[in-house]
Amino acid sequence: MNDIWIVSIPILLVDVVSPVLLAATTIALTGGRPVANSLALVLGHTAAYFAVGVLIIYGLAELIAPVINFVVDGFVRPTRINFVIGLLLGIVLVAVALRIFTHAEMIQPAGKSTQNAQKTGVLPSFAMGVTICAVGIPFAVPYFGFINELYRFDVQSKLAGLLIYNMLYALPFAAVPLGYALMGDSVIGRLNSLNRFITSTGTWFVPLLFGVLGLAFIADAIKYFATGSGLI
Repeated sequence: MNDIWIVSIPILLVDVVSPVLLAATTIALTGGRPVANSLALVLGHTAAYFAVGVLIIYGLAELIAPVINFVVDGFVRPTRINFVIGLLLGIVLVAVALRIFTHAEMIQPAGKSTQNAQKTGVLPSFAMGVTICAVGIPFAVPYFGFINELYRFDVQSKLAGLLIYNMLYALPFAAVPLGYALMGDSVIGRLNSLNRFITSTGTWFVPLLFGVLGLAFIADAIKYFATGSGLI
């Protein structure tokens, strides 16, 4: 399973950039029982994220297996149709990147959902974590990419792979209440500054990543149609 993490760690690093979850975890520190509520929120999000992965693997695996096999075969023995699909995917990724760049303000309202995290209590905080996960699932492209890698590398224990990924994903957010327990209220101001930095960075880093990936797909397809072989 070691080989898969060479590819999956960069995916995880992109996935973990979640301003909404970070802001919600920070806000949970401002109510009663701050450490317990903040940890419950992270646990709720992690449990829901893991459940979605399990559902995809064990609930939808048979339905998506033909698609995954086609994708895997395309990596190993790419044909003309794979490069056509790669070209179209590259165009879509570049278009999405340009749209995000030109409509960056569209991602800002998502942070408003964190205001509801101010409800006190472990169970409401846990439920808020589940809700944040449910709202963000349609945009969890890196997570879906990791699940695809589980199939591409033919990982025998996909459940263990999912568990490890979700534990690594949760670590930075679990560090927030732990940092609060050690440093007290002074950590909240720093976390708010970090969240603003992540939010502002995400407005250009995510579309930049999409754009670079899209251009790579396009260049790969163009080279194949021009020379008969792709970039790799």
